[in-house]
Amino acid sequence: MDRIQQMEVFIQVMESGSFTKAAEALNMPRSTISTVIQTLENRLGVQLLHRTTRQLTATQDGMRYLETANTLIQQFNATERMFQSEPHQIQGRLRIDMPSRIARRIVIPALPDFLSLYPQLNIELSMKDRMVDLVADGVDCVIRVGELSDSELICQKLGDLEVIHCASPGYLAAFGIPESIDDLSHHHLIHYAIQMPAQPANLAYQTDGESLSVPMQSRITVDNAEAYIASALAGMGIIEIPKYDVQHLLENNTLQEILPDSKPGALPLSFLYPSRKNLSLRVDVFRAWISQLLATTCLNQA
Repeated sequence: MDRIQQMEVFIQVMESGSFTKAAEALNMPRSTISTVIQTLENRLGVQLLHRTTRQLTATQDGMRYLETANTLIQQFNATERMFQSEPHQIQGRLRIDMPSRIARRIVIPALPDFLSLYPQLNIELSMKDRMVDLVADGVDCVIRVGELSDSELICQKLGDLEVIHCASPGYLAAFGIPESIDDLSHHHLIHYAIQMPAQPANLAYQTDGESLSVPMQSRITVDNAEAYIASALAGMGIIEIPKYDVQHLLENNTLQEILPDSKPGALPLSFLYPSRKNLSLRVDVFRAWISQLLATTCLNQA
């Protein structure tokens, strides 16, 4: 049995809650299911399941493996369906919402290639730097940055975005280059807030893997990414932002990275959609395409 099949067996065991029910669902002997899981654990060198006479639960390693296995199986199935279906059969409207900078800088320049594969597909692209209600707003799928609250949406983590602190050379010439978090007392943070009025401004950072924050002075608060970067370029303070988004500005020295040893934690980037059942082929092919696009342009892949 190959690795893909082993993943599928493990996922079925977790969804069924027992070897017996998984065996029935997969039409396999129960002994085969047990052997597959044991072989998988031996190959990985970890225990994936806690087994008792009454219940079957995943270990911490098992939960990590389940998350990755689900993602890989979904991508594998979506990729196969891309080639099993004729492009002209994939048609209709696909409504997508994503952060404006990801859309403008990465997705839109690549969309002509995607649309050339599916000439009967139409895209409605919303670029709101705020949460949308997929069901209420009639959105098929969304890209989200950051930690997610619990919801009934299906979530596929695409990877992580490296986040840095930076400021303009003009601002740093006026206020000095901070060498440590302790040097920030006389500095200003450009405050980014999804909703107004905003909460107090804090600069995030990590020390020895622990996420911390320090209160900051702020003279300007903005609620969208374009204004956030524009404020930094105008010399109004420090920003913390995914590195891919300002890489070109770092390279031409219109922004300068600071506090490289005290970066904020990486931000997860996720793909969400309302239901795993009867997933639209339009959503499936877009998910496979954008997963590959983002992995090669901005992500530390999960």
